[in-house]
Amino acid sequence: MALKIEENSSKTEGLCRFVFDEDLTIYAIETLKQEMARVIDAYTHFELDLASVEEFDSSGIQLLLGFQREIKRQNKELNLAAMSAPVTKLMKMYGLVECFDIGEVL
Repeated sequence: MALKIEENSSKTEGLCRFVFDEDLTIYAIETLKQEMARVIDAYTHFELDLASVEEFDSSGIQLLLGFQREIKRQNKELNLAAMSAPVTKLMKMYGLVECFDIGEVL
């Protein structure tokens, strides 16, 4: 399974934590998008753990940007908790460090 959803996984009320444990590439995006969309209306805070992502491409970036856009549209909060080296490299290459406010995660 590429995505584990930890609903109400902490003391933060309304938190849903997504743990990605495989690739965020064009081959997995549609399934991941559907899983994420399934719970978006039920929570106010989202945390993404990308520490175990081994392959990450521009489709993964598109997924994150689209999710972030929807979170902002609904006035909800998004936090990137951890990133693997491939994710970090591509996020820096595309200049998305400030866009996702991930300086403290690096």
